[in-house]
Amino acid sequence: MIVQKVENDQIASKFDFITPFINEYHNEKSLINGLDSLLSIHDINVKAIPFSCDKPPVEWFPIISGRSRKIKILKKYDGIQLFQMTCFFKEGKDHKEKSGLFFVYNHPEYKRTYVALTIEPSDFFRRAMLPFFFGHFPHIMMTFITHKRLKRLLENFQEENQFSKIIITRASPKCRISEEGKNEKIFPLQMWPKMQIEEAFNWVYQNNGWFQSLHFEAKKLSVVMEGSITREGIIQTNRKFSSVFKSFISPVCKLIYENIEFFDHRSRRESQNLSAKALTIDFDTDQFTEVSENKRFIQSLKQLNKASISVLHGNPYIHLSIVDYYDGSSFDLWVLNSNQVVIVPQMKSSIFSIKRLVNHIFDTYAEGDINDYKEVFT
Repeated sequence: MIVQKVENDQIASKFDFITPFINEYHNEKSLINGLDSLLSIHDINVKAIPFSCDKPPVEWFPIISGRSRKIKILKKYDGIQLFQMTCFFKEGKDHKEKSGLFFVYNHPEYKRTYVALTIEPSDFFRRAMLPFFFGHFPHIMMTFITHKRLKRLLENFQEENQFSKIIITRASPKCRISEEGKNEKIFPLQMWPKMQIEEAFNWVYQNNGWFQSLHFEAKKLSVVMEGSITREGIIQTNRKFSSVFKSFISPVCKLIYENIEFFDHRSRRESQNLSAKALTIDFDTDQFTEVSENKRFIQSLKQLNKASISVLHGNPYIHLSIVDYYDGSSFDLWVLNSNQVVIVPQMKSSIFSIKRLVNHIFDTYAEGDINDYKEVFT
């Protein structure tokens, strides 16, 4: 394995494989296979950002560039586009800029679902690309991978590729810590656990936490590849891109698409009799058995930024009114039994706003299963 890598590095130093790849006419298959081939001969990473937006990126990415960032379309293929992004920033007294390329892959199965792919260095990815995608909510929506689903993705990846083990080499968990008489606090951590999947997830569960991001090594006899995944579905890998696409990127795209379909058309004004299409978050355990839990839940909701949270009732049941300042979406939220939260969209409720509210509950209170409410709110 080491000899082969040295030989590949020597070949890569003599020949430029990246420029021909960039200039090639790409379809969905050639892009994935081409990235797979590049990783086998170059010491680079592929970074992937699955996302959704209302308009095709080719139509509006260049328009919303702004003063600190310029984006232009270089090539358009069938279902694939190549963009150039230039980011302007200040470092001390110096004005600097960074430029890089990224592809946008239109997922063929899931409408309004895309993947941004780049092989640019991590500095460009962190400084230019990530701020762009995170900074354009609600026009760009990523996903939220629950703790159970994240573990399942890693286990499936190990099984499908017959790895002997997957080692979690670095992780960014958050843990909830409660002190008697005080509000619960959430602490971010950095850890280098060197644990296998089951052990790492058991540890974070026992410590009342969840993983924000995971870096891992996949092994057979030796290390085959290194990768990472975040709760937002952002993925990186240095090998086996086609396998990573199948096991991580495509399932994340499916999750984004399912969210779009599930959260769409729920506002009252989209119903003939103005009834709301409510949804629920169902928990595995009885969260609200004690009245004190109501206060904890309400405090977590009040942390939702750019939103108004009005407490209409807090004991013995919960009734909140929520207004999202991003786009004017509004909701009533009810807790009427011990293991369920009911979200009732009002006259306006966008896909992005519902998803933001659900993400916030998962991230600051507890994760659950999302379902349709069985009754009708009039």
